[in-house]
Amino acid sequence: MKKIILMFTIFFGFSYANIIEANPFGNIKNPLSAITGGDEAEEEAPTLNIDEAQAQLIISLQSALSDVLKAQAMIEEAKGNKEKAAELNNTANNILGDSISQEDIKGALTLSSDTVSAQSTTFEEGQEMSDDAKSAYAKALAPYLTSVARTAALSEPIGEFMNAAQNQLKSIRNPMEIRKLKGTLQTGMFIGKTVPKLIVNLGKSTVGLLSFAKKNGLDVRGAEKKVGELELDIE
Repeated sequence: MKKIILMFTIFFGFSYANIIEANPFGNIKNPLSAITGGDEAEEEAPTLNIDEAQAQLIISLQSALSDVLKAQAMIEEAKGNKEKAAELNNTANNILGDSISQEDIKGALTLSSDTVSAQSTTFEEGQEMSDDAKSAYAKALAPYLTSVARTAALSEPIGEFMNAAQNQLKSIRNPMEIRKLKGTLQTGMFIGKTVPKLIVNLGKSTVGLLSFAKKNGLDVRGAEKKVGELELDIE
């Protein structure tokens, strides 16, 4: 099983988000180069087709983000916020559509990000749960952690897309063609600039959720085991 280390992901996501935002088509290297043998191996790898890279990135995001939204809906159910839970579940289903637009993606990411912030506040407040809430939170733990792990894994297709975009743009000399290509890459670039930040915030939220659950006497060992070797820094 591929090992996903959450604290590394938090650091990587924060750094990668800043790199992309500062220079979206700059010299973006393979984020795993330090582990896999450096830039030389990367340069020898075949160039990924830009359309394939963007399509794969969108598909990967749709699946992972849908899981995140559904897990967030379970947390809202536990909080007794049925209206918010319904909105999250509806968006989770809609994001899986074949003809998803950039606005659909933007809306779903914004909803998830806003929900992360609101739920993190709940975890930080650390209020005592009712018995019914404890049961609902216990059911939400494993899906939430699994969805966070899947979202963290998006760093790979994001890196593949950004490298493919860089290579494609470097091969074009006509400014009009460059402008046209950038237009076709808008959705992928939006994902590339936005999702690393969501990964960071989901990681922090996960730590808060498990700490909150433990303070309320819930057993989180099964939830941690559900995502294999996902490492969490829990007090």
